[in-house]
Amino acid sequence: MKSWLKEIARDLLALGSIPFYFLVVIRAVIGKYNVFVYEMVIAAAAMFILYFIIKNSNLHVARAFVAVIFTSFFYKETIYTVFASIIFVLLLISAYYIKRKIGFVVRGIVIGIISSLVGYYGTLFV
Repeated sequence: MKSWLKEIARDLLALGSIPFYFLVVIRAVIGKYNVFVYEMVIAAAAMFILYFIIKNSNLHVARAFVAVIFTSFFYKETIYTVFASIIFVLLLISAYYIKRKIGFVVRGIVIGIISSLVGYYGTLFV
């Protein structure tokens, strides 16, 4: 049972992985959803910079937060937003379950919030 829970926890954290993040971006490029692409790319650049400023942070959490925010804005569907938010909460629980320190996760959330704001407002100037 414990190995099964650990595997699910790792799978949930994979939603904040670099390949998954850019899979979402490339799908938007193909669909020609420029504003969404700009938001995600600008947020990724902000995350990269913030990672050097806010040390010892969980970028899986940060990327997942950004993906949940911008895909929720993109789809504008309550059911999707609720589902994505539940998955994000499960991701946070998973990060804790596989022995990530709370501060490490919280700093990831902070990077995600700041990056989302930079991505959203940065797109207004593009």
